[in-house]
Amino acid sequence: MPGAFLRVFQVAHVICRYRLLSLLRGHPLLRLLVLLQWLTPSAWFGPRNLSDGERLQMALQSLGPIFIKFGQLLATRGDLLPPLWIEALSRLQDQVPPFPGEQARRIIEQELGESIDTLFDNFDTTPLASASVAQVHTAHLKTGQDVVVKVVRPGIGKVVERDLAVMRTGARWLETLWQDARYFRPSHVVRDYEQIIRGELDLAAEARNSETMRRHFLFSPLLHIPPVFMDLSTSRVMTMERIYGIPVNDIERIKAAGIDPRVLAERGVEIFFSQVFRFNFFHADMHPGNIFVNPAKPESPQYLTIDCAIVGRLSRQDLDILGRLALAVMRKDYGTLVDVVIRAGWSTAPIDRARFQRAVEDVVEPIMSQPLDQLEFAPLVMKLFDMARGFHIEAPIQYILLLKTLVHIEGLGRSIYPQLDIWTLGRPLLEQWMLEQYGPTATLKKIQDRLPEWAAQLPDMPDLFRDGLENLRDMPAQQRRHEARMEQLLNRHRRRQIAGLAGLGLLAAPLAVTTTPAWAPPALGAVLVWLAIRR
Repeated sequence: MPGAFLRVFQVAHVICRYRLLSLLRGHPLLRLLVLLQWLTPSAWFGPRNLSDGERLQMALQSLGPIFIKFGQLLATRGDLLPPLWIEALSRLQDQVPPFPGEQARRIIEQELGESIDTLFDNFDTTPLASASVAQVHTAHLKTGQDVVVKVVRPGIGKVVERDLAVMRTGARWLETLWQDARYFRPSHVVRDYEQIIRGELDLAAEARNSETMRRHFLFSPLLHIPPVFMDLSTSRVMTMERIYGIPVNDIERIKAAGIDPRVLAERGVEIFFSQVFRFNFFHADMHPGNIFVNPAKPESPQYLTIDCAIVGRLSRQDLDILGRLALAVMRKDYGTLVDVVIRAGWSTAPIDRARFQRAVEDVVEPIMSQPLDQLEFAPLVMKLFDMARGFHIEAPIQYILLLKTLVHIEGLGRSIYPQLDIWTLGRPLLEQWMLEQYGPTATLKKIQDRLPEWAAQLPDMPDLFRDGLENLRDMPAQQRRHEARMEQLLNRHRRRQIAGLAGLGLLAAPLAVTTTPAWAPPALGAVLVWLAIRR
């Protein structure tokens, strides 16, 4: 792939220009790397007086939209990166000029198999919005309904695959050349990003996500998801109802529409907990550009949400861990919180439990001691991530998406209603969910569901019990046979190793005859055989 090789050189140039090799703190060859970096002319003309995070931010910005979106993902990984880096990366802007509207027309006609004039009553070639992966155009159906048509950028798939290949290669090199990289698991982070960016490229998947979430909140006064016209949608084109709402961060217009800010903010929290704990299917890209408020229902505030390309789901085990963690924080039960994290297996190194619990208390206690209406979740999460990094703890990507969403929800909620108390609103919802999942009624229902299966197995229970006892009786003999087999394999391995080393000695002997005394080759062979026997 010539394009990939050229891209590698471009990335190397940017790495040197912004002196990113200097960021590898603790690398055993750091001085040599910095020297090699400064021997490259690119580093001589790079910007000065920038912090580490700012250099990383500018480097990703110069590498284009795919690296910018990767940096935006990294900005959510407080469990991996220092706070100052997170702050710098959060300023990355995905600014991409639109591609020609006539080109969008051709893509739509190619994908849907008909002319634009046949499909739509009117199509605006001037894009309504443009991003790195796709852009949006307004149109009218033959029925007169207003819609928006989202079109994937031409050639973006090849660009994504090229840049992902470069990222994978860089991650492998980093892990090979720097032992401490195992704590940050760069290859794992890149794999997580692959899943997200490929999800954004597939508009058919986004359409399915939108329809699934729409069904969850069908006729709901809390949230409206515009319907997708599946017959006018493919993997590269998606047509959906156009919404007319107030941007969620336009507080003045929201108040002018007669909407109660407190009710609106609290409904946002209710939507989040419903998506996570009721439906286990949550919108994981809830930034202000994707959220609007319906001005037609001021007496019952309703959110309007678009762009369901990135969604999150949790396994039953992950959902259980999340619920227990959140309740432990809300109840200030630090011992339980530590136990849940350790049992979850999120650490890449052994954890000193007592020291970890003290660190958690030092972070959480000062924040939790504040008045409830002043208690903010986002700073707590960021501080916990910063602390957890020191213990080499990395949460799975689904938790990262979830926490990023919750931080956005809290930030938006407090911008609408500064006294929003997410803790008081969230705790009863969490406790109710835990009761529904693990309370007496839930336990009884599980027993009722499994009863027919247990009844069917009941006649076989005596035989199974007898077989279990016989296996226990025969276990010592089976263990002895297993040990004998292992010893036989080890002996065979030793013999092969001795023969191989002896052969190596005999092979090396003739090569050394011309330059060493006659007694040296046999001595070398003897030493090798002696070492093999000792081994």
